Amino acid sequence: MKLLTLFIIPVIICGFTILGIEYGLYYKNFNPFKHIKQSGAMKAMHSWQRERAYPEDDIPEAAYYRAYEQIQAEFSKQSMILNNQWQDIGPKNIGGRTISIAIDPVNPDIIYAGAASGGLWRSTTGGAGVQAWEYIETGYPVNGVGAIAINYDNPEIIYIGTGEVYAYQNSIGGLSIRATRGSYGIGILKTTDGGDTWTKSLDWSYNQKRGVQMIRIHPVNPEILFAATTEGIYKSTNAGGAWTLVHPVIMATDLLIHPNSPDTIISAHGNLNSSGNGIYRSTNGGATWLKITSGLPASYGGKTLLAGFESDPDIVWASIGFGETSGAGTNLAKSTDFGATWTVVNTDDYATYQGWFSHFVVPHPTDPSKILTAGVDVYKSTDGGTNFSQKSYWYLWDFGVPPVGGPEGPPDYSHADHHAYAIHPTNPNIVYFGNDGGVFRTTDFGETFSGLNGGYQSTQFYKRFGVSKADTTRAIGGMQDNATAIWEGTVAWRRVLGGDGCCTQISHTNTDTMYGSSQYLSIRRSTNKGLNWSGIAPPSSNPAFNGQFLVAPSNGKILYGGGEYFYKSTNAGNNWTALNSGAPVNGDPVLSIAISYTNPDTVYITTAPYVRRAEVFRSTNGGTTFTNITSSLPDRYPVDISVDPADSRIVYVTFSGYGTPHLYKSTDAGASWTDISGNLPDVPTSAVIIDPENRDHLFVGNDLGVFVSFNGGANWNLLNNGIPGSFLVMDLAYSPVDRMLFAATHGRGVYRIPLTGLTSAGTAGNENTVTDFALGQNYPNPFNAGTQFSFTIPQEGDAAVRLYDVTGKQIAELLSGTISAGTHFVRLGASQLNALASGVYYYSVEWKGRKQTKKLIYMK
Repeated sequence: MKLLTLFIIPVIICGFTILGIEYGLYYKNFNPFKHIKQSGAMKAMHSWQRERAYPEDDIPEAAYYRAYEQIQAEFSKQSMILNNQWQDIGPKNIGGRTISIAIDPVNPDIIYAGAASGGLWRSTTGGAGVQAWEYIETGYPVNGVGAIAINYDNPEIIYIGTGEVYAYQNSIGGLSIRATRGSYGIGILKTTDGGDTWTKSLDWSYNQKRGVQMIRIHPVNPEILFAATTEGIYKSTNAGGAWTLVHPVIMATDLLIHPNSPDTIISAHGNLNSSGNGIYRSTNGGATWLKITSGLPASYGGKTLLAGFESDPDIVWASIGFGETSGAGTNLAKSTDFGATWTVVNTDDYATYQGWFSHFVVPHPTDPSKILTAGVDVYKSTDGGTNFSQKSYWYLWDFGVPPVGGPEGPPDYSHADHHAYAIHPTNPNIVYFGNDGGVFRTTDFGETFSGLNGGYQSTQFYKRFGVSKADTTRAIGGMQDNATAIWEGTVAWRRVLGGDGCCTQISHTNTDTMYGSSQYLSIRRSTNKGLNWSGIAPPSSNPAFNGQFLVAPSNGKILYGGGEYFYKSTNAGNNWTALNSGAPVNGDPVLSIAISYTNPDTVYITTAPYVRRAEVFRSTNGGTTFTNITSSLPDRYPVDISVDPADSRIVYVTFSGYGTPHLYKSTDAGASWTDISGNLPDVPTSAVIIDPENRDHLFVGNDLGVFVSFNGGANWNLLNNGIPGSFLVMDLAYSPVDRMLFAATHGRGVYRIPLTGLTSAGTAGNENTVTDFALGQNYPNPFNAGTQFSFTIPQEGDAAVRLYDVTGKQIAELLSGTISAGTHFVRLGASQLNALASGVYYYSVEWKGRKQTKKLIYMK
């Protein structure tokens, strides 16, 4: 039996920051253990979590799932005329942070990967190819997938654990380090049909502070399961039908079951100085546990990951992290009696500052001399762990356009921050890694590496996505630990700059001029479409992690940007002038900026509540002075602000957090505000944009997707058509030249949808009258892993959706029976496709004697 092991890391470079790390020179003899900074991942997740939790220490237990239930109940009654759907535009050549991975024990070409906030993915090609991955829809709002376990007797039975959590609720508190999470969790889900349908197993829908770190299946009786969770160790004796907390030490990060004596279990607990941290052992199936101290460090603040040696199950390894601070250290420990006693065999700090986040140990299944450890990079020992040599170098990644499904760097490149691994069940030299760049593989046990991210659209974009106003094939965005990427009309994006890509822009008046940045407002400018870059950062201003700047719509040479201190440039960033008489606007960093479309001297800003409460300001004199227009707005993070393109007195602002309205409108330049949240769900809301050609058409992006109002915010419609599953929207952007709306997501890459012809068929919350009977074209097409299409019927009635071959012979009835009025989505997945040969097929919808048919192309 092979089970995945999962774990986690970001990085450093000198002079400027790349991948969240600050290093010196790029050469292989450089010793990263001597140049250590606080993790960029820690800071990024602080920002993500604090924005959503404020003014509390953490997110409410049940709010996110209740909002999801609201849109399922209320918005399912809506119908829209959907000649247009969202199209995924990538990147499909750059993977996002991946925190779990597992291989089908019967068919090792089938691999499952869990993204940090992009859900569950599957490959049927061993990860190879330009369309290697397909998104797996679970029917639930699954963002982070932290654990995957596949039944060794029946690989159609799969369990996934959800959520990405590194600190126990508010165990460390404070403003600088708070409860640290990367996405919501809803417990454990189970499928018995290879992922086509899912049910709740351990239901934490209303306990979303919790996360599941590891799931292990009993080696003899697959009805027995153990799960390492933020609440401790849970056990099920009926294949996940019910779970019992058998070991309540919090922040359980891993566990191992002895394959020959399965009543003997060891578990690892602790992270970020949580209580009870250490390694525990049970010899009676989890009934009682003993903390093991023999040979282990007296204390450590990070997390511990375990690994067994297949050829001798009594031998186990532990990768022990000492927390998050500079020089904290990592220990590699070994036990020869399945965890009863330990010996620290190596103290090389391969995890550096990522002992809380991303590291693991991989013993070769048959050769005890070979061991891999990984943190930022991968290291290998050929003497049983005494000495290690570095085998991968994160900074060797390719800038330019990595080929889709092809090499992303030289053979000694594996992306930084390794979280998870899985060993091939029949070839012990093949190991798959999940890291901050997606899925990678070594076929020679750590000598060389290759990326396997063809179609794995899981990148985490940050706020402020730049779209050209004149070029239909140009956009730019910044990604977590994946630099900045430029879209040029294909799913293969061009990587530029470095670090955590943050705020980006494209000049409205010169489409060749674009701007990118890395963390803390390190702005760079290109005047030749991103081929060359120069630094134009304003003076030190204590900015936010994703420091904000914005180009004036009416004058491409005017920029505003900053943090606690706010600046303006009138020459495209060559020089900056301190605004507000050189004094901070209010002492807190700027969170969002909006500039009038007609007068660049009119600017609105919002500030993050660090020292003071959240506030909103307006300047009508180019930043010489600012007026506080916060008034009655709620004290939540005001994440986005947007000005009406035709009237600068009309302004909209969105709010994150829970329990207060999320969208306000002013028609008098902020003198007064009106709540227009209406029937929007109560979830953090990150983006608002106005359709300049239909100014009553408003679009909002939040943690459950995109919503549209056709009447100025009086009521709202769900606009997730064509995007399977839930997704976190970080920003919305508009391209006037082709009337496209872009959605940059945190975990699912970027989508776009044409606005031409997008109309409402009714009012939110009511049964709508739809006049069109329509069948949508499937997407993607051609396809190999799966595809989806929609159909719309104007009245409830008997309907059927069928699949035919080229001769007209019916192959499958995909849906039949009484179908409600509205738009419905049908997905063709593995269960329908496995028996088909490559070729042309047709699908149809029939309703009340009417029929529509479209063609699809299946390519194995």
